[in-house]
Amino acid sequence: MKSKILDISFKPEKEKIFFGDFGHYIRIDNVSHEIARKLKEASEGNTWFTKEIDYKSDKVRFQSLPENAKRAFKLNIAYQTLMDSGVTSGLSFVMSRVITSSIWSLLYARIAIEEAIHAESYSYGLSEVFGHEAAATLDLVYNDNFVKKRMEKECMLFENVSDLCLSDDKSINIEDKKKALLSLLLGIYYLEGIKFPFSFLVTFVINNSYNDVITGFTKTIKLIAHDELSVHVVTGKNILNILARDENEGFKHLFDNGFFKKTALSIAKEVVNQEIQWAKYLFDDYEVAGINSQISENFIKYWANIRLKDIGIINNPYMKEEKTDIIDWFNNYRNINKQNAALQETSNTSYQKGILKNDL
Repeated sequence: MKSKILDISFKPEKEKIFFGDFGHYIRIDNVSHEIARKLKEASEGNTWFTKEIDYKSDKVRFQSLPENAKRAFKLNIAYQTLMDSGVTSGLSFVMSRVITSSIWSLLYARIAIEEAIHAESYSYGLSEVFGHEAAATLDLVYNDNFVKKRMEKECMLFENVSDLCLSDDKSINIEDKKKALLSLLLGIYYLEGIKFPFSFLVTFVINNSYNDVITGFTKTIKLIAHDELSVHVVTGKNILNILARDENEGFKHLFDNGFFKKTALSIAKEVVNQEIQWAKYLFDDYEVAGINSQISENFIKYWANIRLKDIGIINNPYMKEEKTDIIDWFNNYRNINKQNAALQETSNTSYQKGILKNDL
């Protein structure tokens, strides 16, 4: 799609999040949605850097892990690197071009930067711990067929939006564009709200079960989890709920006519089934202390129910999933505020997350 880098030949009358008039003139003198400003500020408060974490202990102690735990960890971190790379690319090259609101553009630009830091941090940690042998783990995205397929759905959704919404073809129906965009927003929301938490759980359990043998990786992933669950997932939830209720945004009819609910349930089911199969691949024939595919399935379905409820779909296939002890343990273990003191002992950075005003 041919477009100007900056277009100030006109002044937009009213901002819309998507498919509005936007010349890429960034101004926040009249913010369209206060929640977007709060989330941007929360993101700024979360700021951290790739090289903050000390991996000396991991480098010394990683080899003491049992082989099954090593396998699960390496597959999981290769998968995380792949997913964060894909989201970074999609947000930067697709979402940035379909958003037509200054404040939402700023928020998604920050999220894209954070995703890039996440992907880089995995590679950095692996390089610090394994040196030149880190390549073998990162190369799992090429060599392991299960890992290779982990980003297929999300890539398809990004590419569909790119093909429809960024095309010069004037015959493409605006309704098809809106449906593709809604599907993409759902895909990102589930990725960050269901898939990512399960991947965090795997690292946390391995570290906890084997005497804090990967403390550096765990600290990094706690920081990543804080970004994802306090800003990225909340962004997805809020933008979908705004589109559902605000007639002026131009999407409300797709919620009223059942398209959104049908699509949300369909994509959720696909994500849940894929994650359950992933858990079986990690654990069914490879015993790892503290976790198995049954525990994983409960965890995955529990978060699927929460994500669906948060976008207004109360009646869903996972609504009766019980909240087991693993959920409370996960939420307590990932609490970034409990590690601030330890992080400061290994870093020159002054952490501010404990006083974050808008930690949503």
